[in-house]
Amino acid sequence: MMTDEIPTMHAFRHPAHAGLPYAELLGRLGLAQADVTQRLMYLAGRLSLGVMEHSLRRFLLRRDGVSYAIDRVEFEDRLGVLFDAGSEGCVMILRNYVDEFTNAHIRCLQAAFETRQDGASVAPPALPPAGVPRSVPPAAGVAGQRRGVRR
Repeated sequence: MMTDEIPTMHAFRHPAHAGLPYAELLGRLGLAQADVTQRLMYLAGRLSLGVMEHSLRRFLLRRDGVSYAIDRVEFEDRLGVLFDAGSEGCVMILRNYVDEFTNAHIRCLQAAFETRQDGASVAPPALPPAGVPRSVPPAAGVAGQRRGVRR
């Protein structure tokens, strides 16, 4: 009796390959975390330098009452622009982190279930991970003739 059923039997693969997508996920998440930390620390450093420069200039100009009154509006605008740029930078950094985080999980699931977005199957990795013995196919040669055997 023939049916039009699609075979649902999973193609077996080496057990060590099953953990590769999760190891890749952890690596990608670690890199994304290091990247966001570095970028946020750099942004915080730049913002603190800007605020320090602003307060130092304001302190120096306060001694001269005439120039302080003129430049006060400009300094307040600069500080507002500095905080606006800092908040936009923080939002952009966190948005990129969320995108990398999401893409890493999507890639992990695609590799774990061996699917792509277009539905084609993903080819298994060419080399097994370190510590896994490789199975070497026999060398090609003339049929019925052995190599390396003394007669």
